[in-house]
Amino acid sequence: MASRSVDMQCWKCGAELKNVLLPFSRYEECGKCRADLHACLGCRHYDPAAVDACREDRADFTLDKDKANFCDFFTVHMRAYRHQDKAAAQKARAALAEIFGEDLPADNVDSIQTAQTEAERALAELKRLFGESE
Repeated sequence: MASRSVDMQCWKCGAELKNVLLPFSRYEECGKCRADLHACLGCRHYDPAAVDACREDRADFTLDKDKANFCDFFTVHMRAYRHQDKAAAQKARAALAEIFGEDLPADNVDSIQTAQTEAERALAELKRLFGESE
């Protein structure tokens, strides 16, 4: 099979991956988030509504859809990234926590936003210290 170069998107973080050589090995990773690219979540056949989350009925069952696998039917999904709005899930968790008198889990929206803001400030400070411009 001849190699070809394509532009694609990481299924996990949405990063644009330019000039990726196909077919790639099962060890190929996203340069930004290090996610395995040869994974069910990055495949054209992945469908959470299908049996075993795969529209290819001859494919073997894969437990970890986000991990690299040896599936012979893997076909790159060029736009596999699916932004997930977690607001509804977090609202439901908050309601359950209130019903059962528990504290909210540490992964609530405010703590995530605070962590991102702190990380952004730390990165800006590092860039300032090393003289890099934004």
